[in-house]
Amino acid sequence: MADATTEEPEVDPELESAEGSGEGSEDAPKKDKGPIKLLGGVIGLIAAGGALAFMALPSKPEVAPKFTGPFHHQLFEEQFISNVKDNNFTRFIKTNPQVEYFAYDEAYIKNRVTDPGYTALLQHVFGGLASRQNLDEIYGGTMRDQFAEEIRLSVNSILFPVHIGETSLPLDTDGESGLRPGNSYRHTTFSGRFEDHLLKVDAKAKTMQIDEGPQTTFIGNEEDLPVMDVTGEVLYLDVSNLNSGFVGEVQIGAHGRIRQVFLSSHIAQ
Repeated sequence: MADATTEEPEVDPELESAEGSGEGSEDAPKKDKGPIKLLGGVIGLIAAGGALAFMALPSKPEVAPKFTGPFHHQLFEEQFISNVKDNNFTRFIKTNPQVEYFAYDEAYIKNRVTDPGYTALLQHVFGGLASRQNLDEIYGGTMRDQFAEEIRLSVNSILFPVHIGETSLPLDTDGESGLRPGNSYRHTTFSGRFEDHLLKVDAKAKTMQIDEGPQTTFIGNEEDLPVMDVTGEVLYLDVSNLNSGFVGEVQIGAHGRIRQVFLSSHIAQ
């Protein structure tokens, strides 16, 4: 009788591998977590690099405020009466032109009436302009548009005068520098936007200039110092109260401008 061959049971290779490695036992070595730690480090470096890159991005330059509008305003509180040249100045007009304007703030013109000299100056300039005209020159055909343009040019600097610094009224003194408009402020031709122009002042060196315009020297007691910008437009300044140690920049310019004038309401007699 042949001997029976004893067959050994088959062993699951996966089970054998597990048993051989001692997985699950206290004495078994722990799995290597190096790759996991390395991956976490890489992610951390990427995150840190992104944060630094974000912090390093240059900030957007500040954009200066711009005029908004158009807005509309009646030039006088009520119709204004002025004599004209006809019949030896015995005839007159009664009118209240409407102005269309742009400004940083629509309410700026409405606040102009708080200036003690505003109404008197406006009436003086407009009355003088009208008294140099004949009725035909004011209301006749194309002359009507020409007269409206003359009004715009004459009263623009009254409605929108140049401010020296952050002042409430245009003739006020700038608190930081001590500067104010000069005696000939009505003849100022500079009319740039307030947010776009700087007056560079060095009280110690006795120099000043508008933006990149020519440098002007002064003594220090001038009440009507003319300073020109790069285009030749002039600004008159009173430097007699300039702070002796002031070295810096002062914002200058107008807070709006008239675009056009409408002769919408008038009576001629």
